[in-house]
Amino acid sequence: MEDDYSSWIGFPKSSKEYVRGIKAFLENSFPIHAKGEEMKCPCKVCVNRYWHTQTVIYDHLICSGPSPLHMKWICEISHTKVDGSTDFMDSGTGMDFEDILGEMFNCTGKKFRDLENDYESLTNAEARKFYGHVREGKQPLYPGSTKFSRLSFLIKLYHLKCAHGISESAFGELLELIRDAFPDAQIPLSLNSAKNMIKDLGLHYEKIHACRNNCMLYWGENKDKEKCDNCGVFRWVLPEKKGNDASDPGQVIHKVPANVMRYFPLKPRLQRLYMCKEYSKLMKWHDVGRQQDGKVRHPADTKAWKMMDADYPDFSLENWNVSLGVASDGFNPYRSMNLSHSTWPIVLVNYNLPPWLCMKQENLILSTLISGPDSPKNSIDVFMQPLFAELKELWEVGVNTYDALADEDFNLRARVLWTISDFPGYAMLSGWSTKGKLGCPVCHYETSSLYLKHSNKMCYMNYRKFIPSAHKWRMDTKRFNGAIEMGQCPSVLTGPDIEELLSGYVNQFGLQKKKAKSKTEGPFKKKSIFSIYLIGSIIHFDITLTPCK
Repeated sequence: MEDDYSSWIGFPKSSKEYVRGIKAFLENSFPIHAKGEEMKCPCKVCVNRYWHTQTVIYDHLICSGPSPLHMKWICEISHTKVDGSTDFMDSGTGMDFEDILGEMFNCTGKKFRDLENDYESLTNAEARKFYGHVREGKQPLYPGSTKFSRLSFLIKLYHLKCAHGISESAFGELLELIRDAFPDAQIPLSLNSAKNMIKDLGLHYEKIHACRNNCMLYWGENKDKEKCDNCGVFRWVLPEKKGNDASDPGQVIHKVPANVMRYFPLKPRLQRLYMCKEYSKLMKWHDVGRQQDGKVRHPADTKAWKMMDADYPDFSLENWNVSLGVASDGFNPYRSMNLSHSTWPIVLVNYNLPPWLCMKQENLILSTLISGPDSPKNSIDVFMQPLFAELKELWEVGVNTYDALADEDFNLRARVLWTISDFPGYAMLSGWSTKGKLGCPVCHYETSSLYLKHSNKMCYMNYRKFIPSAHKWRMDTKRFNGAIEMGQCPSVLTGPDIEELLSGYVNQFGLQKKKAKSKTEGPFKKKSIFSIYLIGSIIHFDITLTPCK
């Protein structure tokens, strides 16, 4: 066996034998030892300490060579074919298909083999549908194919459609061409059948029309309306027509919405995590795998998490319930700083996972995509209505979910702990203006502000009130603002205080000219779920969104 170990490891690093051995090691080790798209690198420099992608590990092993401590293990892996492996390689790159779905299939492999003949006996309809598609997806694209499975090829093809803007009609004709050229290949009959398969896997998104002035969504009870209730603007841009009679609705052949947002349903994505055996175990790590010694190693060790558990013990008793954080910020998708464009994604962070996984890109859940070109500003609540509704349902009711690890159904619930944003984004999400006379969310109405008339700027000088009353800096008249500081730290607004301030307040969404604010409004810009999270302490979970009038 020792001869097999040294069959390629002793060759020069530039030789074909060495390169082939490194590729075999990566192909066999990643499906087993990788977390997402990364694995610990066993090169001489990293010595199995640092996580890298497959491409980076390949470069390290070619340039630096393997660590002597892991040389025998690398050779064993390179000579071992993964039992029952059905991993299909991308013919273009020679690497595993980058979608997280591939990892999910690898993780569910053992569970899937157990349910190969009796998955239809599961009581959960979503689980039956999922495992059915896993079974179909593991079939080779054509007899003898080792490059693509039926599902990996379909998802790769659909990814190219979305990335390059291929129209639906062109995509359908492309499917027909591939099916005619390769009659043995298992290609979907139409675009709709391909979409249905992707939807059943929980990878789809919904297009929701919005008012061009961001006043309202044509969603829910408003989905059939043609005009905005607030500004009266028509829902569609000027549609193409046939004939000269524009008043005849029968001549309208195509309607283009003036504004569209993309919403990615949350419930199916959370359900898929528990249908993966490995992820089902990781989703309970915050309760059973975390070291509880009083030190803060995970968000579950923080005061906010513990206070939420104390207020709602029925939620915290079930360790499969999901705790989420909401993050949002604008970015320019065109990679050009001289172009004014702001697309706003709303991302959910899954805090059930270990700290080294919860912030990985593949574990962040994209919820809403607001396409811009301008920031939604105060109207961000309009675009978050579908997310609000789904979070409220997950908090109050839950969703029936199949646990692949326990092989049983359970009621999955979810909660929002906090938001993550920069200071301007904080103003949008919380509803409190972070600029002007009352620009401090912590000090609220007791903000110590001073307007500098010559520079036309607002400054905040009396920050010494946060230090102890006996501190020597309070008596310092030579520095700071030249006065003795006698002020005290302002009291924190509680949830009931904020609710009382917002009682009777009506939102005015949209880009139209706003009416003059009432004297009682103060710095509050809107009423939303996040208004109760201004001061970082959680009082209760209440989702309210006053409709436009």
